[in-house]
Amino acid sequence: MSEPSIVQPAGLVIAPGSGRELPLVGRMAVSGHQTGGAFEIIEFRGNAACPPPHVHREREECIQVLEGRFTFTLGEEEREVEPGSWVLVPRGTRHGFTASADARALILVAPAGLEDFFAELGGGLARGLPTQEIRAGLKGRFDSIPA
Repeated sequence: MSEPSIVQPAGLVIAPGSGRELPLVGRMAVSGHQTGGAFEIIEFRGNAACPPPHVHREREECIQVLEGRFTFTLGEEEREVEPGSWVLVPRGTRHGFTASADARALILVAPAGLEDFFAELGGGLARGLPTQEIRAGLKGRFDSIPA
């Protein structure tokens, strides 16, 4: 579906199901373009694109687990997280997660800037490329440093 224009002072309503589809990742529900780069929201679905531990130097993440089973890595600790929980990840924090096939979560990234990372990751996975190969090609191009 097409993406509405940038947020205006009066706000913006985004229709259900609109946004950019990210193969095997989910959907870019609210893009950085729409928020003037302030933040983006990804509706994560499934478990094909679960991120191994990594660090963002320039971004915070806030994740709400909606459905399924998630195990988060935060620093050196692993935590089982149940639906309805929020996970706050300050910039500079080592983090990642694994999830069940029925998993769903909302991921808020602030400031925006990871949309193309998720698009390339999902596109590569959809083409059958190995995760390690895709992530090696993404290394250094986005604010996502393996840890």
